[in-house]
Amino acid sequence: MIPHSHPARRDAIAGSPAARVEARAERWGLAALVGGLLITVVVMAGSRWSLAGGGPSLGNLAGWIASACAGLAFAASFIIESWRGHALWRRRLPMVKRLIDLLAMSLAMAMLAYLVVLAVANLFQLGFRGLTVDALGGGALAGAAAAAATYAAALSGARVTTDGLATLATLVLFIGTMASMLSSPDESWWQLHFSQLGNVDDSSAYRFNLALILTGLVMTVLANYVGHDLELGLVARGVAPAGRVRTLAWLFAGIGICLIVAGVVPDAVSVPLHVGAASGMVVIFVVFVLCAVRLLPGLPAEVAGFSLFVVIGILVAVVLWVPIGYFNLTGTEFIVAGLLFAWLLVFVRAIGAYSHGEPPAEPGSSAAAAVPR
Repeated sequence: MIPHSHPARRDAIAGSPAARVEARAERWGLAALVGGLLITVVVMAGSRWSLAGGGPSLGNLAGWIASACAGLAFAASFIIESWRGHALWRRRLPMVKRLIDLLAMSLAMAMLAYLVVLAVANLFQLGFRGLTVDALGGGALAGAAAAAATYAAALSGARVTTDGLATLATLVLFIGTMASMLSSPDESWWQLHFSQLGNVDDSSAYRFNLALILTGLVMTVLANYVGHDLELGLVARGVAPAGRVRTLAWLFAGIGICLIVAGVVPDAVSVPLHVGAASGMVVIFVVFVLCAVRLLPGLPAEVAGFSLFVVIGILVAVVLWVPIGYFNLTGTEFIVAGLLFAWLLVFVRAIGAYSHGEPPAEPGSSAAAAVPR
């Protein structure tokens, strides 16, 4: 055995895929640091800005810089690793679908970076009331934010996984909604429903609706990953996967499509279409759970039980709204959304374990058409 300290051993480790991805992320993070610093110094030249708040703010500028860097880093890293053979099964998908998936994931990562940087800036502004920074200090802070976002995005794009996508979808929706709640000019929005956040003519409404759209798009990407994991699990158990996986993957994608429609068509534009999409998401979820319990042999009893518990929890929340009237619609939506995304995070990890087993079928097998096109 070659000692760990041996030159050949060190060279092998340095040339490993993980080391290559790490080194690339660090280089891109350094480039984002320099770029963010220079851009901020030029934009802020001769002025002092607050960290956050009304008017020009460092947080807003740093957020946009970090957003652009993170989105580009994610896309570039994903493309490079795809060329090198990561997630070969995705090559079965049409090119248009793969391009839409890449755009959706990159935009979601970009929005997440923007919202996180803006949230941090607002938090620090509350702690350092009245603080302003000059161009050089602001450049250092903006560069650091861009570097952190770029580094994280580059690592995420290199190894996209089912549970990673589920986490991305959850964070985009949660942080986007929180940002819209905190900045909404309508302080009484919660007395109506969450959709009211997307009705006002303000940046908070655009954040909320964009969060819905991007979360829905990521869910349609996630449907392919879920379908692939289910395919592996069924093949390992000697079950023909094509029909079952196609049904479940399309139902999962349907949840995302409903989210997209709800974001594209706010409540103020069309109540029937918006409410129909929001309600349809819940209905499709219930159908998905019932089909999964029936069509997936060997699915752990705990997963099936938790899924059914979430369905019952949603029904109870609805009953507490109508006819009991304990909650208003906002409270019901909050509980339903919380249960849905808690289920999502648990379910994707469970099917990741479900997919492990005997070697799966080759990419050219009859199961190749089992994911949404």
